Amino acid sequence: MSSSGTPSRTGSDGLFDSPTDVDETERLRRERDFWRGVFEDFVAEFPEAVFVVDDDGQITHWNEKNEDIGGLTSEEAIGEVAHDLVGTEDVQETLAETVVRTDEPVREEEIRTGTDPDGNRWHIRASAVPLHAPDGRVAGSLELITQVTELVESRRAVETAQTRISDEVETAVVELLDASEEVADSSQYIESTALDKVDSLETIHGEIESLSATVEEIAAQTDDVADQSERVVEHAEASVEATDDALELMDEVADLADDLEGNRRALEGQVDDITDVFTAISDIVSQINILALNANIEAARSGGDADGFGVVADEIKELADQSRTEVDAIEETVETVTDIVARTAESIDHTGDRVERAVARTEDVRARQGDIAAAANETVDGMSEIGVATDQQAAGAEEITTMVEDAVTDLRAVVDEIGELTDANERHADRVREVRQRVRDVEGQLDTAGGIDGKSNDGD
Repeated sequence: MSSSGTPSRTGSDGLFDSPTDVDETERLRRERDFWRGVFEDFVAEFPEAVFVVDDDGQITHWNEKNEDIGGLTSEEAIGEVAHDLVGTEDVQETLAETVVRTDEPVREEEIRTGTDPDGNRWHIRASAVPLHAPDGRVAGSLELITQVTELVESRRAVETAQTRISDEVETAVVELLDASEEVADSSQYIESTALDKVDSLETIHGEIESLSATVEEIAAQTDDVADQSERVVEHAEASVEATDDALELMDEVADLADDLEGNRRALEGQVDDITDVFTAISDIVSQINILALNANIEAARSGGDADGFGVVADEIKELADQSRTEVDAIEETVETVTDIVARTAESIDHTGDRVERAVARTEDVRARQGDIAAAANETVDGMSEIGVATDQQAAGAEEITTMVEDAVTDLRAVVDEIGELTDANERHADRVREVRQRVRDVEGQLDTAGGIDGKSNDGD
């Protein structure tokens, strides 16, 4: 134990044995002292540097291993604020103080580097965990400082040797690559020049092929246009025939309209005759009515001896009334017929005008169709001449294309031979690069195996 007067910390089970002859307060005080002693022994005996801070950042525990790093004894360190004692200008709080503030355990990945009082370099890596009171609040923090000086120094020695070997290998590799690159440059220049010629010939070849294809396409389109023009001629001629048929039909319609006009005039004459007859009948009915009236007057004058004469007069009167009714009906019919005849006459006039205009337009269409047929015939002749010319040009373009293809084939054979020389030189250079890469791989493996990078920092 680190202090005297504490109760025994071992019992039958190796833990604190709670006494039975003391009150609860005393038992708790003894248990507290027991575990405090255990913690103090842990800090004092831990094989790495350990110190503890309270929730105000003051150091409460400091073991001897810290003296190897900072040169301070526990008497000099305990009670001091941690960052004032072990901090630097760039560090405002120690890792232990950070853990007290955040209540989160932390393990630093970076290596801290400093110098002890004797001038020797040291390298450490720090970790810290929060310490909690029984009520759960953060009462302090314990910081563990692991010495990695030997590991860092060993890695640096390996890096020095690695760098020396790498430099020597790199120098040899560079010399070999320079020689290979001179050969490659010469080969590439020759190959590039040849490829430029190939590209130029291929461009010419492509343009000639494009021209040939264009010429063939024009020839095909010319044939299509000629065929379409011939069809236009056929349609135009057929349209002229159809227009002639339409004109004949229009003439027949005009003749029928003339006949209808004559019938209409005859009908108007008959309607006029009916009107004259109707007028005569109306006059006769009026005279009958007058006679019937006179007969009734005479019957009235004659008294009872003229009853028979009165009956005849009544019958004449009744017959006159019936005749008047029939005359009125005939009058309505005549008016209706007259109206129909008038509307028919108007329709006949309108139809005649339409027929005349249709004939005029049809004749105009026929004249235009004749012009279209003539133009289509001229187009057919022109397309035939163009087709002959394009066929000749297509044949010439094919001959040029064959000549260019032969030239490209010969030049490509030269390029292939140059390429084989370049490939052989490149394989040699690849082997040299492979040696350099293997050296770099070894360097990477050494870096991975070391895994520690020291950071210069005289504080925590």
